[in-house]
Amino acid sequence: MLKFLIVLVLGIPLFLHSIVSATPFIIGIVNDSLDGTQADGHTMILWNPSIGLSDNVTDVIGLSGNSGASNIFMIDCDLLSNGCSVGINVSLKVINNGDDYVTTIVNETINGEGFQIAENIQLNSPLSITSIYVDDSFSSPSYEVDLSAGETTAVTCQGVVRDYDGENDTLSVYGEFFDTISSAFGNLDDNNDHYTNSSCFLNHSYGNINETQFICNYYVTYYASSNSWNCTVKGADYLINHSASNTTFINPLMAIELPSTIDYGLLDTSVMSNESVVNITNKGNVVVNLTLEGYAVSRGDNLSMNCSDGMNISVNFQKYNLTSSNSGTMTLAQAEQVYTNLSSILTGKTFNLNYRHYDPAPYIDDTNATFWRIYVPDTVSLTSCSGKLIIGATRT
Repeated sequence: MLKFLIVLVLGIPLFLHSIVSATPFIIGIVNDSLDGTQADGHTMILWNPSIGLSDNVTDVIGLSGNSGASNIFMIDCDLLSNGCSVGINVSLKVINNGDDYVTTIVNETINGEGFQIAENIQLNSPLSITSIYVDDSFSSPSYEVDLSAGETTAVTCQGVVRDYDGENDTLSVYGEFFDTISSAFGNLDDNNDHYTNSSCFLNHSYGNINETQFICNYYVTYYASSNSWNCTVKGADYLINHSASNTTFINPLMAIELPSTIDYGLLDTSVMSNESVVNITNKGNVVVNLTLEGYAVSRGDNLSMNCSDGMNISVNFQKYNLTSSNSGTMTLAQAEQVYTNLSSILTGKTFNLNYRHYDPAPYIDDTNATFWRIYVPDTVSLTSCSGKLIIGATRT
C-alpha cells in the first residue's frame, strides 16, 4: 500500500517523498550551542554500536540536509549496511568537523514506526583558554624564571578556561612545562627539560559562571636548562579537549659548591704538604670554568698564609692542579713540575664543569676534583697559619 506522510516537527512541516514501507527514519533536533554557534551545517552520524562506527549513515543538520529545516536532521536508518530492524539499538552524535563543536551520544531503540523522533541534543560549546602566563614568584624580571642554587623553584603556569556550558562542565586541566629546544609536549619527564602536572588546581570561584581559573605548579630543579620554555595546558570537558600555551625563559644560574676549608695538617718547615683533594660541584644550570685568587690578609697581598709568629707564606707556595692527581711525597721542585702556582691576581682557568644531568643523585656527573698542595718555607717557625682562597665560577 502506498503511503504519503507529512510529519510536523516543532511546527516545521517536513514534506517527505512517498514511502512504500515503514522505513525507519530517525528525526531529531540539535539546538545551537550556548555560545551562539549554529548547529546547521554540522554533521549528524548514526551507527549500530554493536557493529561499530564503520557502518554508518550521516546527514547534514539544517536546510542543506535531508530535513530541509534549520536545526533538524533526518536519517534513513535502513541505509546501514547491516540493516535497521525493529529492536536494535542505534547511536547518534554530531561529529567534529574541525571546529570542536560536537554533542553527547544519544541512544535510540528502533520501535518499528516509519518516523522515530530522537531525543533533543545540544551542540556543545568547546572550551577556550585565555590569559595564560608563566612566571616564578619573583616580581622582577617579569615572565622570566630565576632558579636557586641547589634547590627547586616553584614555577606557576596559570590562566582562565572559558566554557559557555558552565564552569562545572570543565573537568580537568593538564599541563606540561618543557624546554623548547631539547624537549616537546608529550615527552617523558626529565628534570633538565620536561615537567608534568596532570591535575592542575581549578578555582571555580573565579570570574563569572562560565570561567574557571587554572593554576599549574611545577617544581623546577636548579639544573633545568637555560633556554626558552613552553607551558602547554589542555582543558577537558565532557566531550572535547582544548589546548593553549605560552613561553618564558629560564635564566642561566652559575653556582658551585665546595668545602669551606682546606686543611693541610701539621707540617715541618721546608716540607711540601701531601695532596689535598677539593671536590667542586656545579649547583647551577650552565657549564662553568673557574676563577682562582689567593691572599692572606687583604686581596692582592701576594700571600697565601699569615702565620701566628708574624711570618707569612708567599702566594706562589700554594699550588693546584685542576685536572689530575699527583699523590705521594714531593719536593718543592717536583711539585712545581705538575702543579700551578696560585696568584693573588684573579685568574681564569678552563674547567668545563658540567651541570647535573643524572636525576637519581647529585655528585655523579656534576662534580670534578681539584688537587692542592702548599710548601712551608724555613722562614716560618712551628706555628699556625691561615689564608683565604677564592674559587669562583664563570661561563664557558
